[in-house]
Order: sequence, then C-alpha cells, then structure tokens
Amino acid sequence: MNRQKIGQTLFWLGVIGVIVMQALTWIQSPTHRVHTAEELIGTPHAIRGALFSIRNLGGSGLALSLMGVLLATGRKGSYFWLAGLLTSFALLLPYWQPHQHIPAFFGIGGTVILLSYFGILWLWTQTHTAYEGVARIGRQIQLLGYSFLVTTGLLLCMYFGNPKQPALADLPIPIPSGESINLTLGLSMLLLFVGHYLVSRSSMGANPSS
Repeated sequence: MNRQKIGQTLFWLGVIGVIVMQALTWIQSPTHRVHTAEELIGTPHAIRGALFSIRNLGGSGLALSLMGVLLATGRKGSYFWLAGLLTSFALLLPYWQPHQHIPAFFGIGGTVILLSYFGILWLWTQTHTAYEGVARIGRQIQLLGYSFLVTTGLLLCMYFGNPKQPALADLPIPIPSGESINLTLGLSMLLLFVGHYLVSRSSMGANPSS
C-alpha cells in the first residue's frame, strides 16, 4: 500500500473516530447533565466506563485525519506528515494544570493571536489580485472566517481572564457566555470551510484533468 492510500485510510479512520465521539457525546450528555460521576458508577454512562473511553479515543481522530491528509498529499520522501502526528500531543494539553495563574502566558498567547491575524490581513492584501471570480469570493469568505476566529480568541480571553482580575469586576462589560463563544467559533469554521470549498472548486474547474 502506497503512502497516498495509507494517508486516505488514516483520514477516513479519523473521520469515523470523530463521528463516533460526537455521537457518544450526544447520547451521554443528557445523562451527564443530571447525574454526578458517583451516581453513574456501574452504568453504561460511567465516566471511566467503556463508552466514555471510546468517546475520548475518538477525539484522536482530529490528529489522525490531519496526519492522513499530509501523508496523502506529501511528496515521496517528505516527512511533513509528522506534523499531524505531533498535533496528537495537543490531546495531552487538558492534563496540564498549572499550580497558579500565569498572566504572562495569556499575554503572550493573545499577542501571538493578534499579530498572526494582522499578518493574515497583510498577506491577503498582497495576494488578493491573484484570485478572480469564485476563487476571489472564497478568499473573502475565508478572511471573514478568520475575523470570527480571532473574535473567538478575544471572547475566550475575557471569559477566562476577567474573573481573575478583581479590578475589572465593576466594569459594565459582561463576561461572554459559553454560547456566544461556541457561536463565533462555529461560524468561523463554517466560513473557512465554505471559503476553502469555493477556492478549491474554482481550482478544479481551471484544471479539469486533475
């Protein structure tokens, strides 16, 4: 089996894993909302039970699908697909629990987010003339998606940061809700998908043999 077929197999295994994870989340969430972990011991919905373990394992499909795409599209001898394997380490991040609040960490992260966003805007001004028609519309939608994504970052900053700063408690600025964060993140990913779809459709139209 060549690297392209292996990559495609990994991609679809990743997709299946994420679908299983989402399905089990939908199935178990109603029960998890009204019962404690102790009450669920010995039931199919137990936190350390088989279904919950499968659900957590399915989350690795995100890294697996990325690794598959990079492997399938990389040139022979390329090891860029290892980037997909490295992203699996992100699954370990929830287990990192600092003993105290690290303000500098949030400051550095916020700076990286904003500088990267402005870098994307600048690069877009330099390359937008290379796209026409549907592809150009797709690029504009992508840009809108990135704007929603950086907005999500700002909402998350307020959500986690403001409660740790007593001086901001009296400001008439409400802490973002989880619903608003989920909405902006969902819109950003949807817009990015639509934008990439339009660009790829235009590219395939220009190269029918591919």
